[in-house]
Amino acid sequence: MLRWEPDVVIVVLGGNDITSRCQPRDISLDILKLCRLVKARGVATVVVAGICQRWAFRDNALTSDRFTAIGSAINRYVRRYFPVSFMVHVREDVHWLSDGVHLSDEGMAEFMESLRLKLAKIFKPKDLVL
Repeated sequence: MLRWEPDVVIVVLGGNDITSRCQPRDISLDILKLCRLVKARGVATVVVAGICQRWAFRDNALTSDRFTAIGSAINRYVRRYFPVSFMVHVREDVHWLSDGVHLSDEGMAEFMESLRLKLAKIFKPKDLVL
């Protein structure tokens, strides 16, 4: 990052390490620390790709509803300080592979479109080349 000196950095969050015992505020503070470090290195714009829904978990005590609540709390906290991009149209049967964790090609296209829409809101059209 320091070598390339980008104007924009997109921090993409995964949910692999979220468990039923996680505290959303602690995770949010770690994300904010990372984003502030990136800004301190001279990056003009930091966008966070919010935690996506998923349907398979390593922690047997973690349910889809609990995961969604944790991810939503993290996204809400982080977006107070940095723009957060969300996958708006999420369908388990279309946007994820059968493992319930990884995005399918259609899911990746939806993910990239959500980032494009967020960047379009941040930048003037003449500044945005995608």
